[in-house]
Amino acid sequence: MIEFLHGQLLARNGNHLVVGVGGVGYGVTVTAQTAENAANNGEVRLWVRTYVREDALRLFGFAQIYERAAFDEIMEVPGVGPALALTLLSSLSVGEIIQAAMLGDVARFKKIKGIGQKMAEKLVLELKGRAEKLAAELPAEARTETVNEPGPTGEAARDAVAALEALDVKPAQARRAIMLAIEAIGNDATVEQLVREGLKYRRQGA
Repeated sequence: MIEFLHGQLLARNGNHLVVGVGGVGYGVTVTAQTAENAANNGEVRLWVRTYVREDALRLFGFAQIYERAAFDEIMEVPGVGPALALTLLSSLSVGEIIQAAMLGDVARFKKIKGIGQKMAEKLVLELKGRAEKLAAELPAEARTETVNEPGPTGEAARDAVAALEALDVKPAQARRAIMLAIEAIGNDATVEQLVREGLKYRRQGA
């Protein structure tokens, strides 16, 4: 079984890389971020997971070993195949996936291409029970931030966070801004009020 590849990028087609190692070219499918980094650097280091079924043998590669561990856990969710698992990891960091699962943030998963309401709900349900195991795979600093970082609760607050993210505000900044907005105007505020207040804190660099 191939666990790790270290070689040179020979070719790239989207998220599919051909990595040259010892005179052999390995075809590996990776996340969008890893593909971009490989294209910029030329040198490729990947933790590999081999996916085998009757009609196919595919390699999936990850820049960090904890990303591979997350891929394995996501693949345990009923109805999730390798393509969807990789799309999820291309759209959110492992820490953000853990946060979304712990907070029951269905809307965040639903924003990802290929994930509908039912699958988003299933991801929350299944990954919430795996969040502790996923967090244990993270580096110590990232694990502490993921476990301890507060997030807004309640449907209006989650919708407000999603609205800020739709405006290209980074997820962590959006959560922070809405938390501050709730402190300022209260839990009974509407989505529109929270977004308007949250944007004030965003402009102030909260």
